Order: sequence, then structure tokens, then C-alpha cells
Amino acid sequence: MQVKNTKQRKHIISILKDASRPMSINEIYDAIISELPRIAKSTIYRNIDQLFEQDLIEKHHFNDNEIFYLYKENNDEHTHFIICDECKRTYSLPSCPIHEIEDYIKAEGFTIKNHQIQITGICKSCAYNHLKK
Repeated sequence: MQVKNTKQRKHIISILKDASRPMSINEIYDAIISELPRIAKSTIYRNIDQLFEQDLIEKHHFNDNEIFYLYKENNDEHTHFIICDECKRTYSLPSCPIHEIEDYIKAEGFTIKNHQIQITGICKSCAYNHLKK
């Protein structure tokens, strides 16, 4: 599928590339509205869907299943996260701990479509703040 590289699409890609963490549609909208004040959220959704179909972004479900998006630097890799329950800060795991298990599953003849790991807990800063109280 050939997708036109519009001004809106270029801005969305740029915003996601510059982000230090996954972003929600609302965060993308807030970041793009100053440059493209007439953009509609439906345009962002449409472009996000196309970027996802082209495997250029990852989709993650955080905060009670809200969807967040992350630009993929490398199409062969993906990211997993640790999320603080208190401050909601997200931390990326340095690598995928599932690759070895995936190899076993594939050897059994199972076709894996996707997987996500999301670990929740309390970060060091929030834990320290609880101790101070």
C-alpha cells in the first residue's frame, strides 16, 4: 500500500521520533496543533492507523488500556515498559526478554503475531517519597 507523505503525516512522524516515550493521540494533537492549527483529530487517527499498518510505529496499552504510540527505529525490534503506578512515568526495558521463548514457540509450529510486556510497580523516586511521609 502506497501512502502519500503529507505535511500532517511528516509532522506526526517527527513528533513521535522526537518523543522520549510513547505518546497518546491527545499528546500528539497537543504537540502538532501549534504548527497545524486546523488539523482534526480524525486526521491524526487516520495517519496513525496507516503508520501502524506500515509497521513504522508500535501500539501500547497503558493507564487502563489507553493507547499510546511509539516510533520504531528498527522494524525488527520492539519495546517493552515498566510503568510506575504512582507518577505514571514509563521506563523502557533495554531488550526483549521474550526472544528465547519465541524461538521455542516457533519451533513448536506456532505463529506469533505480537506480544507485549508491561510491568507495573513503584519507581525509586516514588518509593523514596513514600518513606519520607
